[in-house]
Amino acid sequence: MTQRSIGLALLIGVTLVPVTGCAKPNSVRAGRMGAPNTGPGSTTAERKAFEGTWTLASLEIVNEQGTMRPVKASGQLSYDAYSNMTVRGVIEDPEARAPIVLNFEGRIFIDPVKHEFYPADMKTDRPVEPSDIRAIAPEKVRRYELSPDSLIVTYLDAAAKPSAIARWKRP
Repeated sequence: MTQRSIGLALLIGVTLVPVTGCAKPNSVRAGRMGAPNTGPGSTTAERKAFEGTWTLASLEIVNEQGTMRPVKASGQLSYDAYSNMTVRGVIEDPEARAPIVLNFEGRIFIDPVKHEFYPADMKTDRPVEPSDIRAIAPEKVRRYELSPDSLIVTYLDAAAKPSAIARWKRP
């Protein structure tokens, strides 16, 4: 190897080290890895609005013709910052043979675009992936309307028709 070849190899090596060893991060990727969207309509904002304790104000059953029938019911719903929901209550429907006990405790997945939430069977404490969601009643969609002091949940059947409407208020 000649001195010229050695000098050229050193020159290439010296110029490549700063280019490859100290490369700037991809600004597009770095921007995507920033803080999550917390603005209005984001999942974070919806979760925050759901947080707290709610008291069942009313429950209406909707028949196949679309007629709503009020049903005597009471209950408490609580939701925490980690997507855990607890629902405890009793429905005293005169058409049922016995009172229906509400007893749900689990994590839920909130979809702020569709305004729906789904009970999820979580296998891990990592963020929810749609493929990991196991709906408790897949034929029922839970569509919600949320304001600071009111939560209205409309249960839709497989034909997308309302089957029940629960109105919750903050205590």
